[in-house]
Amino acid sequence: MADTEGTPGDLSILRQTVTQLLQQHAAYDMLPVSFRLVVFDTTLQIPSGLSLLLQNGIDCAPIWDSENNAYAGMLTVTDILALIRHYYAQHSYSEAMAEISKIELSSFKELYHGITSRYPNTLSIHPMNSLYDAARILIEADYHSLALVDADTYSSQDCVVSVLSLYSILRFVSMNLKDKKSLREPLLTHRIGTYEGISTATMDTRVIEIIHVLVEKNISVVPILDEQGKVINVFEDSDIMIMAREEALGELDMPVHEAIQRRPDDFAGVHTCRLSDTLLSVMDILRKAQLHRLIVVDEDDHLVGIISLSDILKAIVA
Repeated sequence: MADTEGTPGDLSILRQTVTQLLQQHAAYDMLPVSFRLVVFDTTLQIPSGLSLLLQNGIDCAPIWDSENNAYAGMLTVTDILALIRHYYAQHSYSEAMAEISKIELSSFKELYHGITSRYPNTLSIHPMNSLYDAARILIEADYHSLALVDADTYSSQDCVVSVLSLYSILRFVSMNLKDKKSLREPLLTHRIGTYEGISTATMDTRVIEIIHVLVEKNISVVPILDEQGKVINVFEDSDIMIMAREEALGELDMPVHEAIQRRPDDFAGVHTCRLSDTLLSVMDILRKAQLHRLIVVDEDDHLVGIISLSDILKAIVA
């Protein structure tokens, strides 16, 4: 009889189990009974899109082409950071915002490609496709969110139903996977995450320098280290959104230690884990705290790596 228990460090059995679980459920199954969906029209200008993201506490929103009655893509915080970086490097803040205020979402796609050499997220999936199909799209495209787009029964035109995220898929797996044996092995066994080439900063690094890193590497967090290489904080794309909410984007030359003072009093702090922690415990922390990644440190809080939702999904989905 074939050995189906797997061996330490072998994720093949886990991948098979998770894949079967995701194949048995449609993306539609992820929709809550009641929810709110924010959708932007292509005639909306970029600053208005940023304001609406801030007002609704979201990091992305589908874009709708009302002229053609079709889904036109997704606007994300990362997209806006790329524009801010581009124009801030060439103009004063007031001039940069004046330029950005002229841009409608209808012309955003080509502009974004010219700035970053990447195209913004325009992928979608039908709600009745499997969660496995959705997971594979997110993994291969390296996106954090995916629009669920149906077709209207009478007109056959696009109908944006919802947005599916990496977080929601990993949360589903964590709550519905029955056999969690493989998840109880330490991170060191599987080495899931990023452990080389990690960009870092210090408390004196300027915010605009970190924005350059976030955009160029398509990441959402940079660990902040002290002189001994210990993790003392992080700077996230959400910190930029806080600055935007306080109308402080004209001060991107300020050092990190000043920028993080703008965080709300209930800021949860830096979430870390160690290589001795199990994948199950990491997934539980990410799920309960609604996080997108954890900073991996050693016993002395020195930086070891970063493990993200994307890293986990890539490791456990065939």
